[in-house]
Amino acid sequence: MPKPIAICLEDLLAPAEGDRYLRCVALPGRQPGLRLDAAGLVLWQEPAAGGCELWVSGDEQLILLRPPGGAAVTVSRGGRSLAVPEGKPVVLLGGDELALGERRLRVHVHGEAPAVHAPAPLEAEPRGRAGKAIAAALALTAALGASDCRKPVEVRDQPPVIAVPPKPDAKPALKPDAARTPIEVRDRPPEMAAPPKTPPPPETTPPPKEPKP
Repeated sequence: MPKPIAICLEDLLAPAEGDRYLRCVALPGRQPGLRLDAAGLVLWQEPAAGGCELWVSGDEQLILLRPPGGAAVTVSRGGRSLAVPEGKPVVLLGGDELALGERRLRVHVHGEAPAVHAPAPLEAEPRGRAGKAIAAALALTAALGASDCRKPVEVRDQPPVIAVPPKPDAKPALKPDAARTPIEVRDRPPEMAAPPKTPPPPETTPPPKEPKP
């Protein structure tokens, strides 16, 4: 099963530095999770609001999906832009920029999320070891984004299906050899051999009669 992905959404038009970064988690599949409404505001585990969804596909890619009737969304990468079509998942990379309403957001992808949490602002001046790690991750995302800017934006007809784990009492799968063996169909079942006849017991000679006195 794919794991939740930790991302940061950078508001490129933020009025204050403290409002620039928002730490978020994208959940696997289309369960209620991270969304952007029609104005580009970030929502968490709320009903659809006419914007788009951010989630993780079965092959562990960050997906942006504009549902039918959703507000217009544009993804920009390396000077090229794509108007996101309705109902088709778009694979996002670190450094991609989203235009939704009047908002302009840059996506930073940090990998597997250590925990699932609601969106929270990132301090302008990171403190301590955790803050330095986040700052380093942002710098790494920016560097990777520069190398990914030449990649075209991938649009999918549908995302990979997320496999459902088998139930504990599920029967094990057939071995490969058994799976390739054709099912044998016969006109009639094999005839059962007749059991051997039991030989008669051997004849016995009666003992001689004793003479009468």
